[in-house]
Parts: sequence; structure tokens; C-alpha cells
Amino acid sequence: MLFLICGILRLTDTISSVSSTKRSTAETISEVPLYIESTVTRHYYSLIENRKGSICPILQGGLGNRLFQFSTAFAAARYKNMNLIIPSDAVISMVFEINETFDEARELCKGFRKILDKASPTFHKNLMNFSSHENIQLGYGLQSWKYFYMYDKQLKKQLTFRKHIQNEAKQTIDKILQRRNITSRKSINLVGVHIRKGDKVGNHDGFNIATPEYLSRSVNYYTKKYETVLFLVISDGMTWSRENMPSHVPVEYISLGKRELDMAAVVACDHTIMTIGTFGWWIGFLTGGDVVFMKDSAAKGSRFERILNFEDHYYPHWVGL
Repeated sequence: MLFLICGILRLTDTISSVSSTKRSTAETISEVPLYIESTVTRHYYSLIENRKGSICPILQGGLGNRLFQFSTAFAAARYKNMNLIIPSDAVISMVFEINETFDEARELCKGFRKILDKASPTFHKNLMNFSSHENIQLGYGLQSWKYFYMYDKQLKKQLTFRKHIQNEAKQTIDKILQRRNITSRKSINLVGVHIRKGDKVGNHDGFNIATPEYLSRSVNYYTKKYETVLFLVISDGMTWSRENMPSHVPVEYISLGKRELDMAAVVACDHTIMTIGTFGWWIGFLTGGDVVFMKDSAAKGSRFERILNFEDHYYPHWVGL
């Protein structure tokens, strides 16, 4: 009988011990922070499992600057078979149909090593010498076509304007053509002109702003090459532009109130005249066709002249005047 009682007591202690262990385990599990089940951590764990590094572009500056930063990161990720992480609320994500977005990208990218290009309009091959298994933030200028030219076609797909922006740009051009009694879009060569003034007037970095002489040379380039041409101008200095665009050619001035709408309107043209700045550069890239740029965009002896490499910044088939 005593043996039976001792056995029951041992069994009770064992059950109590197991129960206590279960409670302890349950309490431990309940103390695990909920963020382990978040989108960020799930995505992060998937990156670890895939053993692929990630690139987070540091998107800053104007729209043109951000497009260079995105495009360089996009090409590097493709070339190295890495993940590209873009915030879904980034400016470029609001303007273009980019399919590389991630809702909590900023949280995910915190702590990634930074690789920074400090001399913008020049190609630095060594900048891309990082491991494809590494997680990095890539940023600053990166203003050279040589970083991404091998993926131009894929880039242009990513940089398709969102539908509502395309629609407004098309409506704007349609109204212009109707007003001028142009019934066939194919019968006219549209040349988008971006004239940047604003923040570059009096700038001490050495940017040369557009001159009437440059605009005249650029307009003549197109009127000699194509039979029927209409010039569509966007600018942050519209008064100056109206006063200095050549008066012997047909010109329309567009101001839709938002930079992305203005950009989309001239990107819908066939060719481009750019002055200075990355905004105009991307208009030329996205439009295709002929692109004319200012070959004397940097003032002699200026900081801008020191860091600008024409061969790195401008495509070789673009025309400097």
C-alpha cells in the first residue's frame, strides 16, 4: 500500500512538472514581440534564406536626381542578381509604374552599409565593387549612363508614367494639335524643350544657364533635319522662355502645375532639347529620338567643370551644341 502511495505521489510530481514546463513555455512564447510576424521580418528572413544581398537606393534631391539613383540601383541589382528594395511611398513610385516596391522598405534598409558617389556626373567603376551577398544602401549622384545602359529597355518599362499622368499629358497634346488644325499625329515632329532657369540663376557651382543663342542653334538643328516641327516648351522660368525662344518657328508653352505632368507631356514628343539639370536629362532619355544638349553647360574653371565628365554623363549619340 505504501508502495502504491509513493508511486502516485511520484506520478503527481511528474505531471505537475510537465504542466509547469508547459506554462513556462507558453509564457515565454507570449513574451516574443509581435514584430517577428511583421512584413519586414518575414521579408528579411526570405532574403536570408535566398542568400541574396539587397540594394536600397538612397532617393533624394529632385525628380531627375532620384531617377539616376533608382536606375543605377536597378541595374546593379539586375547585374549582381540582388534584391532591389524601393519604398512604395517614394516619389518615383507615385509617378512611375515601378514594380520593385516594398511597403516597409525604410525600416528594412536601416543599418545597411552605405556606398556613396560624391562626384555626380562621372562614372566610377569601383563604386560597384561590392559583394552580391551584401546588404547596401547606394546613394548620392550616380549621374552617368554607364551605370545602367545595359538595362535601358528594362528601365524604360519601369519608368512608364502612371495612367492618370499619361492621360493628362495626352489630352494636353491633343488639345494643342486640335487648336492648330493638325489632324494626324504622324504628320508632325514634336520637339520637347526643357528650359531650366530658377535655382540655377546666380548659382556659384558653375552651371551655365540656357542662352537665346543656344536655343536658336537647337531649333535650327531640328528645322533643318525635319520638314514639319512643333516645339513644346516647359520651364521654371516661363517669362524668360517666352521672350527668348526663336519667334520664327511654331512654339507652344505648357504649364500643368506639377513637374511630373509637365515631364510626361514633353516625353510624349518625338525629340528633345535640354538645357541643364537632371530633369531635362531624363526627358531626353525617356523620349528617345534625337537629344540636343548644351555642350558648354559648365562655366570655365568652376567646380561643376571639374566634376563633369561629358563622355560619362551624356550618351555618345546625343548632340552637343
